[in-house]
Amino acid sequence: MADSSVTVTKRGRPLKGDQPMTAAERKRAQRQRDSRAITDGIGDEQNAPLRALLAILGRVEASKAARLCAQRAWAEIGRRYGFVSVTEKASTEKTPSRYKK
Repeated sequence: MADSSVTVTKRGRPLKGDQPMTAAERKRAQRQRDSRAITDGIGDEQNAPLRALLAILGRVEASKAARLCAQRAWAEIGRRYGFVSVTEKASTEKTPSRYKK
């Protein structure tokens, strides 16, 4: 009889480093991914994940640009879930003004 030790590998994804990530490291990585998704979602609302669109909506009072991004994010959420119909605003540039001389 031979005394050979057999190593049993654990199930699941292999480790990236020497040891597993702590809970704080996992949460920090998630926050970084979310922050990157928000940054990438600005201006590209059609391809942004829902979590990024919701975060953009949360920044509505930061500035005028943030308010415009939030409008686009809201329109995209409405388009995805079918509760907002996006229509183009009527252009007032071609409308004659009664106050112009």
